[in-house]
Amino acid sequence: MKRIVYNRMSSRKIRINISPTVEFREILKVLNNIHLPDYGIDYDNMKYAVMELLNNSLRAHREKRVNKAIITTFNSFNSHLTINIKDYGGGFDPGKLPYDLEKDHQKINPQSSSFMEYREKYNYLRFGMGLLLVRRTFPYFDLSFFDNYEKQVKWESGEAEGTIIRLSTGAKNYED
Repeated sequence: MKRIVYNRMSSRKIRINISPTVEFREILKVLNNIHLPDYGIDYDNMKYAVMELLNNSLRAHREKRVNKAIITTFNSFNSHLTINIKDYGGGFDPGKLPYDLEKDHQKINPQSSSFMEYREKYNYLRFGMGLLLVRRTFPYFDLSFFDNYEKQVKWESGEAEGTIIRLSTGAKNYED
């Protein structure tokens, strides 16, 4: 079984609780100390995709002044890596992205007019690339929202308290 190494300790699972007040460079130090075995996916792309998601979670927590930890787990399970990121930043409307998350992510053009309009709308502080990069990097991607009882809800319900993103190098089989 493949194991994850963090600060010279080997484990099947690593959980990181990230305070929304921590500086991003401190998160980078932690991520740089996590060494993953080869899962057949470019390591740098995996790391960059996770950094993008964490940056989005931090921004949401800070904008909404949420002081709960962002929970990130890395789990080596059945020769696959799963990564879960859970935040309490209130979720986001997937319909406002410059593309449809359900469409074939390989056919999405990040140079399209919808991306340019999205970037302009957010004064070039948001680019719409984080989830697209994640979708192009990991074979399995799942996005869900939860309410203040941590029960899964649809975004449209207006009850989203937070977001859970599940990534896997393998099929849907993942372990939390």
